[in-house]
Amino acid sequence: MKAMILSAGFGTRLKHYTKTIPKALVRYRNKPMISYQIELLKKLGVDEIVVNAHHHSHKLTEYFTHNKFGVDGYVIIEEEILGTGGGILNAEQFFRDEDFFLVINVDVETNMDFERMIIYHQSLNPLATIAVQNRISKRYLDFDDDMKLTGRAKKIDHSINQFAFNGVHIISGRIFKLGLELKYQDILDIYFKAIRENNEVVRGYDVGGCKFKDLGKIENLLS
Repeated sequence: MKAMILSAGFGTRLKHYTKTIPKALVRYRNKPMISYQIELLKKLGVDEIVVNAHHHSHKLTEYFTHNKFGVDGYVIIEEEILGTGGGILNAEQFFRDEDFFLVINVDVETNMDFERMIIYHQSLNPLATIAVQNRISKRYLDFDDDMKLTGRAKKIDHSINQFAFNGVHIISGRIFKLGLELKYQDILDIYFKAIRENNEVVRGYDVGGCKFKDLGKIENLLS
């Protein structure tokens, strides 16, 4: 199984730390935050991890060069930052022949059940399955009664299913067969385009009451 850690962002919410290092190497509980994602993915049986890099990319490359993780690791340097969607499309060479691959944001801490989410994805075979949760957030996504993604929430509406996104995806390799342009773009915009123009389905997977912490917030990083 293969996976990608999204880690090319500037880490603007942690700018006190990210002036000289990439967000992925900011320490959380005395270890670089990316090390937690690597260990999590290894426990799931992932044997190949791809990481995208832009901000202070040479330091992330050095980190992978000088450390052994027990899995194959590859760093893709984005000369121009591509966003979450462009970053995933830019990794096509690693994932285009896969039935599916995992994607996780570098700044997420969670104890969700990944194996159950994988089973859910395999049973329904959508273009993507995204981990969502009923938690307080400034941004929500709308889903129908079958947990098919329908849009970004414009306002809180308790008559429909609205969830916050937890920064974890399972994506079908067929995303690379949609003829999408490689440019800066958000992965959610790619999903909405595929739903609208290719009749694809993106499903939400409700992770319930599991732990979720956004380490991109300084108060969470220090807690």
